[in-house]
Amino acid sequence: MSKKMCPENFPRLKKTGNNPNLTIQSGVHAALQYCLPIYRENASGAYIEFYAYDPEQGKMRRKRIKLNRIKGLTNRRTYARKVIKRITNQLNNGWNPWIAQDISELIVLEDAIGRYESHIEKMLVSGYFRKETYAGYKSNIKIMREFIKKKRPTYYVYQFDRKFCVDFLDYIFIERNNGAQTRNNYLNFLRVFSGFLVDKGYLNSKPTEGIAPISKRLYQKERECIPLDVIGNIADYCRTSDPYFLFACYLLYYCFIRPVEMTRLKVRHFNIRECTVTIPGSLSKNKMTQTVTIPKKVMQYGIDLGVFSAPMDDFIFSAKLKPGKDEIDPKQFRDHWEKVRKALRLKKEWKFYSLKDTGITEMCDKKMASIAVRDQARHSSLAITDIYTRHKTSANKDIVDLDGAL
Repeated sequence: MSKKMCPENFPRLKKTGNNPNLTIQSGVHAALQYCLPIYRENASGAYIEFYAYDPEQGKMRRKRIKLNRIKGLTNRRTYARKVIKRITNQLNNGWNPWIAQDISELIVLEDAIGRYESHIEKMLVSGYFRKETYAGYKSNIKIMREFIKKKRPTYYVYQFDRKFCVDFLDYIFIERNNGAQTRNNYLNFLRVFSGFLVDKGYLNSKPTEGIAPISKRLYQKERECIPLDVIGNIADYCRTSDPYFLFACYLLYYCFIRPVEMTRLKVRHFNIRECTVTIPGSLSKNKMTQTVTIPKKVMQYGIDLGVFSAPMDDFIFSAKLKPGKDEIDPKQFRDHWEKVRKALRLKKEWKFYSLKDTGITEMCDKKMASIAVRDQARHSSLAITDIYTRHKTSANKDIVDLDGAL
């Protein structure tokens, strides 16, 4: 085969995570390469042979078309000339035998990912996405790019298929050693991204169809309740070493306010006289405006810290977890928790959010009325009836007087 027909210096790109030179650009260029078809005869018969780049294997791949079924040497060679002419025209116009569509119609996956990033950025700016939702999707995209670079070089949208999704989820769950919930979260991301590709006409159907999440009945939450004696140790340590973080612990333990909601609360949302805090729907996860009770000991601690002496429009948690003008990232709570956990040598399974689980458990153990716990926890899973529209705005006396382990 001549160099003109199939150049020997064509880059044979290996499909492996160990090849740092394998890029999206080189993959696109490679897919446009081919060797012109030629007619061959040997002892086994007659055939047409040519090469074209196979993106799945990452190299040039030979294609043979056998002609033994054509009777008569003259007829066979005449037929071969017609086929060679047709295949040559197809190759010149972007056809690739290893790809289900013409090269000219291929969509580069990285281009589609970039367009999706622009989409979620617009959703954030327009107020349709919360910052943590946007950050979550950006993190998903980052890990997917990592997977493509290290494990599965993928150039075109058509290669974003069911096998890609299954392998990516295995990468998340097994190779990165994440939990079942994290694996399910990534499946949800793949479903959303697949829907975007279908909406834009890049795919005809979602490749995630039929891929099931791991049932919650098969695994337990990674968080677990913290023993009450340990809770007391956490309070003692934070009281002297991280007093403003202790206030955050109180709000999570007694009021079950989510960390991301805490970062949005301002001084004006607290009613010191009533011992309540109202969480506007615009700040809450479930978009419902709700009022929860603050125990006297928690309210008094906030007063002693000077939290409620700050301007009404200040966030209760800002720089160094003190009141201020700037909203912080919820990650700061996890960072403070990690310092506490390491200092007290707490179990890794005890997360900052475990304070909420432990607080609810202690409240139930103290025989609090179930309706009071329901309202205080704002559990959507318990909203069998329209409880949020009937949610009370006055303080619950039992919770006001509650003095738990923290």
